[in-house]
Amino acid sequence: MVQRAESNRSNTALDPVFLNDGSSRPDRTVTFFWIFIALHVAVWMAICLITQPNMPLDMVEMLYWGQQWQLGYHKHPPLPAWTAATMWEVGQHHPWTMYLTAQLTIALTYWAVWQLAREVLSSKLALCSVLVMEGCYYGTYMINDINNTIMTRPFWALTILFMYRSLTRPRQRSGMLYWCLTGAAIGLGMLCKYYMGVLVLALLMIPVFLPATRKTLRTAGPWVMGAIACLIFLPHFLWMIENDFITIRYIFNRSGDAAASSAVSGLAAWMKHVTSPVGFLASQLGAVVPIVMLLWPLLKRSQYLNQIETDAHCTVGDCPEGLASVAFFRKYLMIAVGGPVALYLLLAVLTGASIRSMWGGPLFSFLGLLLIVLLKVEFDRAACRKVIRDSLIVGCLMALGLFVRNGFGPAVRGELSKVHFPGTAVARKINQRWEQRYAVPLQVVGGEMFVSGCVGVYSEQRVDVFGDLLPEANPWVTDQRLKQSGGMIVWDIDEQGPTAPAAWLDRFPRAEVLAPVVCKTHALTGDVDANVGVLLIPPRNPNIARRPVIDQLR
Repeated sequence: MVQRAESNRSNTALDPVFLNDGSSRPDRTVTFFWIFIALHVAVWMAICLITQPNMPLDMVEMLYWGQQWQLGYHKHPPLPAWTAATMWEVGQHHPWTMYLTAQLTIALTYWAVWQLAREVLSSKLALCSVLVMEGCYYGTYMINDINNTIMTRPFWALTILFMYRSLTRPRQRSGMLYWCLTGAAIGLGMLCKYYMGVLVLALLMIPVFLPATRKTLRTAGPWVMGAIACLIFLPHFLWMIENDFITIRYIFNRSGDAAASSAVSGLAAWMKHVTSPVGFLASQLGAVVPIVMLLWPLLKRSQYLNQIETDAHCTVGDCPEGLASVAFFRKYLMIAVGGPVALYLLLAVLTGASIRSMWGGPLFSFLGLLLIVLLKVEFDRAACRKVIRDSLIVGCLMALGLFVRNGFGPAVRGELSKVHFPGTAVARKINQRWEQRYAVPLQVVGGEMFVSGCVGVYSEQRVDVFGDLLPEANPWVTDQRLKQSGGMIVWDIDEQGPTAPAAWLDRFPRAEVLAPVVCKTHALTGDVDANVGVLLIPPRNPNIARRPVIDQLR
């Protein structure tokens, strides 16, 4: 088979799609890939630094969570928060490390796709399968933040890559290594977001649809993989039990399960079983269609290369018969890419629960690769160059889109987004007001989650955040602690009004209303005032109050 393919390569302008070039010439696509990754990370990181003077809401939330180093938080597992807090300290409280981390998640995702594509595709087609991701907003436009959804994507992609290598390298020394890496990727992915379990369920179907893999169940590899994944996830699972599965309850509350809601019944509830899966599919068109369009110059040249499908091309010399063939690779990708989508749709059909559009983030990283393999695309040098060129152009347009949205969007909308909030200035003024009254640093800030979070993370000293004043969501702070140590309660006047909510005043009757903090926001199209309401909670210990200077001189 290999000899026949090499003969065809010498006689035609078309390289066989499913074979890597065996020539001794340096593979220039490797250099191209790493240059592309470096530029991608640098450009998107620079855009975030220039147009996002304040960190986004999710990043602020991750930071003040991570500073507490809990085994879990009321919404999500802990790994993204831990990562954010670590990088914040590494960067000495400058956001460049945060934006770098965000971009590294997609860089690692791209690398995993590229590595898997190179298992069977020619080098240029492998590059095309990665670059078309520039048209998917999940890999470009949306990567300006750190949150649980974004952090899950590299582990999702790495799991698919490592699982394939585990299955196709059972007799090599690296085989057990890849089983261990697969387990670690699964465990770390579950510590990012629970929907990683959807991929795991899909991969459990591999022995069912790929009989050649059943022999691996009699080896230690899959069981070592499972043990590693469970050990990594175990501390968080014990935390879940201790906290009455608070994260699971949050997921159900967010799913909008209208079928189970007492407010919706009859036909409307049953219609959710139809509208929910259809709505989810419709929400993913913006991610899928650009990938297909970018690949179209190659897709329209697809053909059924039966001789390649029937002849197994093994990339590893000692792999068992039936594994690492193109047919096996194709079926494996269909399970890894299509399986989670099918499970989402099945869940929506059976329960009527709403599947949030952002849950589709990790689903389509391998879509370009799947289309090339599934449709048996014929390599064409000119078409390949067009795909690469168009993908880079679209990537630049995506970057320009984020620059325009952040820089000029406020002028169009008539309001500023969270990334223009003057968090550093507000934090400084809030701390100054506290230090004018008391001789000890501010310890607790509560109130509206985003504003209080900004004060917490942008303060020079450690300040614990009591977001939305919800004890269940912030177990490190209680009403009693806030009353004992004192603190500040803040909110955005432009969103919530000039008066503090009555419920807050009832909970803290000793609260003193201070004059609002006014700071200039920062956007490329001009500055406006941000107005922050302030309540001061006096500490119970009167001895920490600052004395007048004349008293201190006596």
